[in-house]
Amino acid sequence: MNNRELILSSIQIIENNLKSKLSVLDVSKELGFSFYYYCRLFKSITGYSPKSYILARKITESVAELIETDMRIIDLALEYGFGSSEAYTRAFYKILHKNPSEVRKEGTINRQLLLQPITENKFKEFEHALDKEPEVVFLDEIKLVGIPFYYDLSMGNDLTEHWSLLTQNLSVIPNVKEPLEFYQMQFWFPDQDNDSIYFYVAVAVEKLEFIPIQLTAKTIPAQTYLKFRHKGLANQVGHTYRYIYEEWLPATAYKLPGNFNFEYYGDQYLGPYNENSVSEIYIPTENK
Repeated sequence: MNNRELILSSIQIIENNLKSKLSVLDVSKELGFSFYYYCRLFKSITGYSPKSYILARKITESVAELIETDMRIIDLALEYGFGSSEAYTRAFYKILHKNPSEVRKEGTINRQLLLQPITENKFKEFEHALDKEPEVVFLDEIKLVGIPFYYDLSMGNDLTEHWSLLTQNLSVIPNVKEPLEFYQMQFWFPDQDNDSIYFYVAVAVEKLEFIPIQLTAKTIPAQTYLKFRHKGLANQVGHTYRYIYEEWLPATAYKLPGNFNFEYYGDQYLGPYNENSVSEIYIPTENK
């Protein structure tokens, strides 16, 4: 059974237990995975963390009963494994941006906010956009100055606000390289909650000195990286990451020692909404 089939099996376990207190740890144990590995694999294949998928599916399935029956909200919450009506309401609002009582009163909901079960056919929609075959490259140390932030992956993937903040403050960053070189890094800790990740949007500098207090300096280490090229819209890069981690890497002997990866936006990057835009993805690796 390959990784995709294992994740499909775990999704079936989840679907069969939406009206229980089934935890992500329970599912990972049933499949024989470590908690961390299962969360990373699930996220790389589906685009959702297991926790956010379970939560969204519980809320989605509860909506019909909320609208079509007179069941009390507390009873509905308990039926779907929430410990209280408050916990249910918080989860409901996070996903649907309304309280359960509002939706019941209105008798309708924006169906685009609901999450239907992920099936094998759904996986076929996750098409990658690799522009060329990956390369193994060695990069020298790269010095960066930028803005780090903690990001809730279940809330979407629009980083426009942070990029705008960086570009508006380029003039206060000393020693910026010319022409401009922009980077976006994702990094995490081994035991980190997979619903969130640290992001870092930055510009390359010649040397690190006189860093404005509002900004942070980081250094990308000199080492060997797998280099991938994503061609297309910025909001489709997740499909490319899924292909890399779920299809390409499992078929190789490469080892990934780092808890980070990054993207580089060079002269072929034409903006987030241009289908001909090319960005480069770098993933640290060890020799085979």
